[in-house]
Amino acid sequence: MTDVRILNYSFRHVKIRTKEMVTENNALQRNYGLDNLKLTICLIVVMAHTMLPYTDMSLPWFFFPELPNEVLSTNLLIKTNHQFSMPIFFMIAGYFVPSSYDKQGFGTFLWKKTKRLLIPAFVILTYCFVFIRPIYHVWFLQMLFLFCLTYALFRKLTQWRTPEGSKVPLTFPLLLGISFIVCVLTLILRTRYDVTHFSVLFGIFYFEPARLTQYIMVFIFGIFARRFDWFKFTSLRQLIMLGAFVFVVTTILIVRINEFNYIGSRLYTILESILCICTSLLIIWIYNHFITKTNPLIASLTENSLGIYLFHMPILYYVQTYTKTWEIYFPLKLALIILFAICTSYLLSFLLRKSKFIRQFI
Repeated sequence: MTDVRILNYSFRHVKIRTKEMVTENNALQRNYGLDNLKLTICLIVVMAHTMLPYTDMSLPWFFFPELPNEVLSTNLLIKTNHQFSMPIFFMIAGYFVPSSYDKQGFGTFLWKKTKRLLIPAFVILTYCFVFIRPIYHVWFLQMLFLFCLTYALFRKLTQWRTPEGSKVPLTFPLLLGISFIVCVLTLILRTRYDVTHFSVLFGIFYFEPARLTQYIMVFIFGIFARRFDWFKFTSLRQLIMLGAFVFVVTTILIVRINEFNYIGSRLYTILESILCICTSLLIIWIYNHFITKTNPLIASLTENSLGIYLFHMPILYYVQTYTKTWEIYFPLKLALIILFAICTSYLLSFLLRKSKFIRQFI
């Protein structure tokens, strides 16, 4: 009897130790660069949405300030935000799609994407329609679901998979060629659709046609980046060329884009299309190589980044409406609103994720 107890104890000890070793190995192997980048972009999006009502760009929005001094010249910030924030989101999402599909298969993959993308988007969209007004910030989740659905159907119908060990190096001419394709297709789309114009697909999916080509291409780029390991980008010479190229294009953008060369112009379209691929890749490389550390606070924020993205717009509506008559130093007021929106969104997500059921969705 004693021998049996010793064996049971030893077996349990081995299982526990094995589990600990697997956890330690996963922690050691994991690169937190992409997690940190997703969190950074999420916070930038919150900041951009907070500042948008106070710009002089006359964009359609759900809130407009009443005090005359609350005007912020953030046109350049809002414009450049579109060049890398959402493209990076789509590129990183595309990067993780192939391995998720390989592990889960068609049915499980689509069900998990439905739970993590489609259902939360519809819940928040419905809440905004019923209690506030139509706010479409969840369009990103809806579009990402459609992209994932298209990828899953393609894999299911064709049984296509990149052979193991196949390599296609990411050369600078290839990168420019991809950017050229994005430019041409985006220019064609913008002859019909204005920037910031949203359309509705099937009556429920909101998207921005003027940037649709860019988002599709960066998503596909992310898929191939996973298969061919493009995010490492180990060639120092090509990395320097990419950095110099992004710097030159960004400088032209800053110098030339003004009130006579607005965000719907051909020049802006060309520069934006180039930067959406090149800048995204450069920023991803920087995070993958240099910003790979984490701590409990950053890890917790990262885990709740989807919740922050979902909840920040309704919270912004309430806090901006409530504080619109506050006559205090405007930069301080703006900073307080941003801080409140981020902290409250995070806290709400953190508390909701205490429920195992809700954790499946956010």
